Amino acid sequence: MDSLAQLIQTTFDMPGFAVGVLVDGEVYYAKGVGVQDLDTQAPMSTSSLFHMASVSKPFVATAIMQLVEAGKLTLEDKVVDHLPYFKMADENYQNITIKQVLNHTSGIPDVEDYDWGNPEIDDGAAERYVRSFGEDTLDFEPGTDNSYSNASFDIMADLIAKVSGMTFEDYMTKHIFEPAGMKNSTFFKPEVPTQLATQPHGMDDDLQMAVLDVYPYNRIHAPSSTLHSNVDDMMRWAMLYLNRGTIDGQQIFSEETYNALTTITWAYEEHNGVSLSWFTFEVDDKQLYYHGGADDGYRTFFGFLPELKAAVVVMGNNDQFQSMSAAGFLTRNFIIKTPRQWKKRIQFDLKDLILSEGIDSCKAFYRQIEATRADEYDLNSGNLDDLGYWLLDRGKHQEALDIFLFHVELDPEHAGWHDSVADAYVAMENTAKAIEWYEKALELNPEQDFTIEKLKELREAVEGKDE
Repeated sequence: MDSLAQLIQTTFDMPGFAVGVLVDGEVYYAKGVGVQDLDTQAPMSTSSLFHMASVSKPFVATAIMQLVEAGKLTLEDKVVDHLPYFKMADENYQNITIKQVLNHTSGIPDVEDYDWGNPEIDDGAAERYVRSFGEDTLDFEPGTDNSYSNASFDIMADLIAKVSGMTFEDYMTKHIFEPAGMKNSTFFKPEVPTQLATQPHGMDDDLQMAVLDVYPYNRIHAPSSTLHSNVDDMMRWAMLYLNRGTIDGQQIFSEETYNALTTITWAYEEHNGVSLSWFTFEVDDKQLYYHGGADDGYRTFFGFLPELKAAVVVMGNNDQFQSMSAAGFLTRNFIIKTPRQWKKRIQFDLKDLILSEGIDSCKAFYRQIEATRADEYDLNSGNLDDLGYWLLDRGKHQEALDIFLFHVELDPEHAGWHDSVADAYVAMENTAKAIEWYEKALELNPEQDFTIEKLKELREAVEGKDE
């Protein structure tokens, strides 16, 4: 496990990685590797606190169900029953229920900008956010469709506050973290001890890992995103759920509440859907309940398998980490016992090579790996697409184009890779070439909607210049 943890860390170029695995109700493995912060080089440990991003949401659903148990609300209550100042431009907002928020069927649009660089941190932030929806319209009539919405969960901070009589963050600490023995967890970033704080990392302009200038915290997005926790505490959270609401002889929520939280309320297919915030699917015939997290500089995942009394949590302090992939690997190898071999992601080996030696060296390295070490690497061509867009986003247009063209060479029948070549030409302001490659993409897949839209916009722009 030590060697695998280090391998996962280096595969994704993570400054730090933390992992916990629980089997048969006992902590099987818990470790932090690497550093909390590239600038300070503070070592990672199982106490190091990560921004958990959307792993926050099941905590919110659990809190709501505690309030249901206390008789202070029901899942069928309308949001406006408790927050009468919540308004939207679409009159159907009045029909949104708490349950529809928790299973992403409210129709409330997702957040477009978290405004991490201008965080609100005062106690009035939650109510101000609820009052900010006045000009927004719903994506669909509540209860008729399913679409992931961080914004709808963020409304729950003010609802929990108004129903409980304390701030959202204080409620979570008093009613979940403290009784569950989660000693260092908090939704309020200013409470995170400096010595335990990790920092978010991303790629700089030369594709090297660096601490991000802005930390992903804004109190208006607390319920959807701002849980800060560590491996030690998340293992306590796992035990609480595997014991159906009880830990150390103390009941935090009832078994009836556990059943409500883990029963699918919107199905995608058999054994695959969303309950109350938890997503679920089968892994080798075992039901997994899980939630992932992704924000600037962080990737996380937590999941538990009730039949096996098992759970896994992974946390990485960069935003290229494929947390769900790592968690799935650990689950199969150490919980379900259907071993897989870990595979490196080739884009991380190529990212320095393309900038230092160019595309010919990249091609030679790729071909060598393909011929002699293919079992060690994930050669899914989508990984090259990642590399191309890393370059494109950082203004390395020629290098991005070279990678995309090599991508097409490797997989010439994939419309998406032709589309990527066109995107590079757009960035290079070569409109004629961009149109040519978008057209090639549509020849391969005439129903590729995003390409149709891009081509339409580009042609309209050309026609506008001609006029």
